[in-house]
Formats: sequence, C-alpha cells, structure tokens
Amino acid sequence: MKVSELVYSILDLAKAAASDDSYLTEEHVLFLCKKYRAFLLKKEQEKEKGSQDVASEFEYQQICLDLERVYGDPCLSDSYMRSIQKIPKIMEGTQPRVYPMDYYQGLNVSYVSRDRMRYIGSNPYLQNIIFVSLDSDQHLHLKSSNPQFMYLRQIRMSAVFEDLEEAADLLCDDSGASQSCDVMDMEFPIREYLVPPLIELVVKALTGANILKPDEKNNAKDDTPDLNRRS
Repeated sequence: MKVSELVYSILDLAKAAASDDSYLTEEHVLFLCKKYRAFLLKKEQEKEKGSQDVASEFEYQQICLDLERVYGDPCLSDSYMRSIQKIPKIMEGTQPRVYPMDYYQGLNVSYVSRDRMRYIGSNPYLQNIIFVSLDSDQHLHLKSSNPQFMYLRQIRMSAVFEDLEEAADLLCDDSGASQSCDVMDMEFPIREYLVPPLIELVVKALTGANILKPDEKNNAKDDTPDLNRRS
C-alpha cells in the first residue's frame, strides 16, 4: 500500500468520527503511522522470541550507498572502506543484509557486529569474505583481506529502518537505480495483515478514543490499560 493511500484512508475515517477535523494533517497522520508501525512490529517480535529475525520482507527497504577509502594507521599502511552516507536507524531485533551492486560479481559480503569486526583478518579460511559492520558514527565500515574490496564504489543494504522517511533519499532497486521519491509515493513498509490494526490504532489516536483491553479484575476499579498513555 502506498503511503498516500494509507494516510488518506486514515484521514477519511478520522474525519468521519471526529467532531472537529481542523487539526488533522497528513504530516501528523504519517507521524502516527510510523509510531504505531514500530509498536506493531515489536509486538510481532515478542510473539516469536528466540527467532533471529522475525521481520517480513514487506518491512525491509533497500538503499544504495557510496563508498570511500579511509586510511588508518599510516605506520601499518592500514585502510578500510566506509559508506559516505550515514545509515538511518535500524530497528532493534532485525538483521540487516549487505550485497554488492551486482549479484554476479562473485563477492561474498557478510554483515557482522561491531565487536566482531575487530578480529577480522585473523582467520586464513575467511580471507575472501568482505565483512561489513555499522560503527558508532552511523557509517558502514568494510574490511577484508580480499584486495578486490578496495575497488568497490557502491554497495546495497537492505534493512528494517525505524523511520521510512530517513531512507527515502537512498532507496534503490536491485540494479542500483535510484528510487528516491516523495514519501507519499513510497510503499509503506509493513506486512499486509498488520495494515488494518495499524489503521485502527491511528484513527483511535486521532479521534481521542481509548484503546483498551478488558478489565478482568472484579475489584470495583478501572484497571484497563490505556495504550495511548504508554506509547
């Protein structure tokens, strides 16, 4: 579903339910859509605890990044590759994937943690693998004993980004062609069966309705949790 279709559907429902629709804007609806998308995806993660990555392909966005060579310790002639662009924040509990621009380029690229990156190069059986990690500076860092990696100029990354707008300018297809566009023309990155609950949550938030669970305690008190207060 396009972002515009989702936003306008929610606006129509909210305007029909709200007594005053003067405060309803596309920007605010999109903000709430992003907020509750993260909420629903975390709920899905909780259902499947123990799985390394429970995200659906619908939630992934693919971006293309330019690379530059960075020189390390001049005494050791050490150098590595780094993405020129910063990486949008990745949703916790999901596994990013990194690929060369050409699948048939014959390069083996492996995304690893920042801690593991420190030990790259010590295993002679992994000499041809290009290792990639996300550093604290929000750039991808590439390191390998394979000299081919120093000739890379671009790389593709697929990940579940927390803010779909932050990735908008970097979006690309499998060929590396840019797909950057106005956010309203983008596909909203969420699996299809989560669209109805997303719409319901946003409409209720816009119209001031409480999102409640049944009060199962018979204690003459209102123990029903309010999702709007927690979110």
